[in-house]
Amino acid sequence: MSNKAKTQYNGMILLTGYLQRLFVVETIYQRLKVPHEAERLEQVKFLIDETHKILPVFEKTKILTEVQRDELHFILRQIENLMADYFKEAPVSFNEKLAIAGSSLYAEQHVNKGIIRLGEVFNQEINKDFHKRIQFYEQRTKMIDYLVHTLAEGKEPEEQFMKPVEPWFDNVMQNKELILKDIKQIEKMIEI
Repeated sequence: MSNKAKTQYNGMILLTGYLQRLFVVETIYQRLKVPHEAERLEQVKFLIDETHKILPVFEKTKILTEVQRDELHFILRQIENLMADYFKEAPVSFNEKLAIAGSSLYAEQHVNKGIIRLGEVFNQEINKDFHKRIQFYEQRTKMIDYLVHTLAEGKEPEEQFMKPVEPWFDNVMQNKELILKDIKQIEKMIEI
């Protein structure tokens, strides 16, 4: 298998990770009635659908057509536009912090699964750390799901589950520049 195809696939994994981040943040905003533009969620769903038309074909052919590159370029530009409003300036409500922290965890989980899938698609051994992280992300995303569900029901979540949200949010904000910089890497990796 060519290194070019692996790099392109890795770029698509990152791209879908950003789509997952945007889908989860918008979904949480909607469920917790955080003021947001409702059409953003529909836009992200459309972009996810378009990306998932390309991925299975690429897994078989390991080649991106010009049409697929153009489509990925369009999707990437939309992601950049959506990410411009992703980070919130202080003061940030608990629900916004939960949405941003939760969407980051879901995105990281998605990318981790994608890297494992890359190993399967390209018959390549993947560092065991990626397999070990599966449970780590499952525990945290279940906690996010619990918090969102409990708050959406108008109930008070247990304090022990609320405590990690603040440091998770702070970590995302500390990595803001890296998160935005990684979007630029996708273009080079996919060669669009």
